[in-house]
Amino acid sequence: MSKPKKKPVAQRPSSGAKPIKAASPRKDATQSVSPPNPMVWLWVALLAAWVFIAYMRALDNQFVDWDDPTYVTENPYLQPANQENLHVLLRSVVSLNYHPLTMATLWWNAANSGIESARAYIWFNLIFHIFNTGLVFFFAFLLSKRNVLIGLVTALGFGLHPMHVESVAWVSERKDVLYVFFFLLSALAYWKHLEKGKFGLWWVLALLAFLLSCLSKAMAVSLVPVLFLLDYWQGRKMLSLGSLLEKIPFIALAVLFGLIALDVQDGGSFYGMFGMVEKNDALADFDVFSPFQRLKFAGYGFMMYIVKLFLPFNLSAFYPYPSLDAVKQGTEGSVYLFGLIFTVAVGAWSLWNARKHKIYLFGFGFYFFTIALVLQVISVGAVVMADRYTYLPYVGLFFMLGYGLDALIRKIPSSKYAVWGAILGLNLFFMLRTREQVDIWQNHDTLWTNVIKLYPNAGEPRKIRGHYYGKTGRIDLAIADFEAALQNNFQNVSIYEGLGNAYGTQGKVDKAVEMFNQALKLDSTNVSVRYNRSIAQLNKNPQAAIEDLTFVVKNSLLEKAANFGARGYAYLLTGNYAAAKQDYDKAISLDAQDPYHFFNRGQAKQLSGDNAGAIVDYEAALKLKPGMAEAVEKLKGLGR
Repeated sequence: MSKPKKKPVAQRPSSGAKPIKAASPRKDATQSVSPPNPMVWLWVALLAAWVFIAYMRALDNQFVDWDDPTYVTENPYLQPANQENLHVLLRSVVSLNYHPLTMATLWWNAANSGIESARAYIWFNLIFHIFNTGLVFFFAFLLSKRNVLIGLVTALGFGLHPMHVESVAWVSERKDVLYVFFFLLSALAYWKHLEKGKFGLWWVLALLAFLLSCLSKAMAVSLVPVLFLLDYWQGRKMLSLGSLLEKIPFIALAVLFGLIALDVQDGGSFYGMFGMVEKNDALADFDVFSPFQRLKFAGYGFMMYIVKLFLPFNLSAFYPYPSLDAVKQGTEGSVYLFGLIFTVAVGAWSLWNARKHKIYLFGFGFYFFTIALVLQVISVGAVVMADRYTYLPYVGLFFMLGYGLDALIRKIPSSKYAVWGAILGLNLFFMLRTREQVDIWQNHDTLWTNVIKLYPNAGEPRKIRGHYYGKTGRIDLAIADFEAALQNNFQNVSIYEGLGNAYGTQGKVDKAVEMFNQALKLDSTNVSVRYNRSIAQLNKNPQAAIEDLTFVVKNSLLEKAANFGARGYAYLLTGNYAAAKQDYDKAISLDAQDPYHFFNRGQAKQLSGDNAGAIVDYEAALKLKPGMAEAVEKLKGLGR
């Protein structure tokens, strides 16, 4: 009987080291070096402290006059922040976005801290950014089979990168830190669901967190393709029946909130379901862009966000498109075409390596799916890029970077200290740049002065800073910014409106009306311009003011006491006392705290022969404004 043959013994590579791929998650690569749980929490605590140090100066920053008035400082439903206004706010579209959970947190801030200081609002953003940094650590830590280095690289990059300052230090970007918090919770819960291998509590928690993320910002819909990526990373068949069935509720929510976003961004109310706090121009009117040019702009953004991940210089709150003349002539520059080629090449390379090196498809896929909706295939706003758009997508890129560094250490153990030194140096650099960027966001003046320094010929930054100067009484500086924008061929309703307001403040009524007329040539239905033109010519041409104010009253999204009060005063000047009284009745019903509504209604009553009624209104005005000279004089004339 023959002896059984021995099994062949596998030979080691001649180098003496078994090559290890960092391409896909494995069960044996890092579990043996995982620290005990207390050590993991120590790393998380150090992460939190490091991020706080980077951002602590933001707590002294102010509101900026860019979306913050719409969201907070001039939001009528935060003044006062009572239960009734909260209920209205939860059903309202704000700045062409429906994000009720975000608005609820801003309402909470207003109810507890008022709207005079941004400190409490920025505290909230910073706390959630720190939470998000911890969640990013655990996300990368779990997906890398409990690899601390990969978790730290991913979380440090996320928490400290200066491109993320916009999402944290800008009060209006509360929606970023909030939606990402729930997005990451949902992704983590889904990963635990995959580990369990069956429906249960983790799946339910993932769906609930996804809903909360969608209620914070519509960008949360990008979670759906990320869930398929998690299937791929875990080794599950992405298009299996079970995988598809369990994602139907996620897909349904994504479709619903996607449709809501498309409708409200176009100025709708989703079949009358929502009210609107303020309508503005979120969708850019760039019909001159061909589909191919839009793709080039998208590719440019995809590429430049990656460039700025490693070279975060010349960061700006505003990255303008090339000039419209260049776009019309097709001479916008080869960099945009190169960006598109780069994007296609990265996608093709990731797909080519999908089987052999999962990390590339997963990392670039996470980056692409979470940024695709803001790559300007549909132009949103007047910018080709925005720092805040990288807040979540950079997780995928830093995860890849962490995997690459971990693979380098395992391939060349002697590189360990050099790699850790490089990580520390890079994040120290990020922290210092973040602190500089936090200072740029200190107030509206520092923010837009920085933008104009980088893009002196861009019209939009001049417009925004000009309106800020006008609001703060620096009229000459406002006019200079508006005129500089016009000199750069930036024809815009708001520019002419700003000039009209500035000239009106200087008492140059004819010049002001001329500017308002220019604005109305561009948009004859603009309610704000009509109102401001009416105020400019109120005393000189009250009948024309009445016509403008009647248009304003009919077309305003909200009934405002100021509109009725201004028209009531115009009726007073034309001698139509009955109409004036009627308008002041309405103004008082909307705002019973303005003494001038009572005073002017008293004048309308007195001039129409109702002295007793006039006395009541003059006394009401005095009660609201003790010592009001005009009311005292009127009462003396009536023997009181």
